[in-house]
Amino acid sequence: MILGNTRNREVFEKATDCFRRAIELDPNYAAPYAGLGSAYMLDYQNHWTNTPETSLDEAERFTIKSIAKDEKDPFAHNVAALIYMWKRDYERWTDEADRALSLNPNNALAINARANVYIYTGEPAKAIPLYEQAIRLDPAQAQHRHFLGTAYFVAGKYETAVAIFKERIALTPNTDLSRAFLASALGHLGRLEEARQIWRELKEINPRYSYADHIGRLPFRNATDADKFTEGLHKAGVAE
Repeated sequence: MILGNTRNREVFEKATDCFRRAIELDPNYAAPYAGLGSAYMLDYQNHWTNTPETSLDEAERFTIKSIAKDEKDPFAHNVAALIYMWKRDYERWTDEADRALSLNPNNALAINARANVYIYTGEPAKAIPLYEQAIRLDPAQAQHRHFLGTAYFVAGKYETAVAIFKERIALTPNTDLSRAFLASALGHLGRLEEARQIWRELKEINPRYSYADHIGRLPFRNATDADKFTEGLHKAGVAE
């Protein structure tokens, strides 16, 4: 389910049912364990289950099983990279992304995971060409554009970030994540009414959205980079 643009509780439940059935049919097949790892990693982000706070550890458990059964599967290493991203284990995150890329240099998800290291450790300029490569390899995956927009945002290139976030929203109209960054970028640019309109759209899509919770989860190593997100929303006059 990590490969799709539609991510919600219904997709999560269907996907995990299928992965568990695959394991029942062949307990030694590595791929469905990585699939469960990806599903629970996404649940940690999106809170589809009643206990999302335990889902990251669950994701790690399944992904370790997958790698133990097939250490040469780049997808499992990519899932592991994302798990360690959310755990803020920068060394293991980098190692797993590099391992996935060594197994498949044209794996767009692994390229994305490696680029994410650069965003969240304060080197967004190094991330930009990697995201562009991921988009060329996998143009249908809208999330690559979100992270490309984030790289420009962290670099302070707000005009470019706005254009890219709008592209991502056109591909995934119900995204709250890209709208939050878009509203912040517009706030930095002084386009206040436009920022507030984007924020109203976001709250219609997800009335429970909290930018304090959102930025608190993102694994920025440097507080100043994280602060750019909140500062832009404050400039736009957006309140929780």
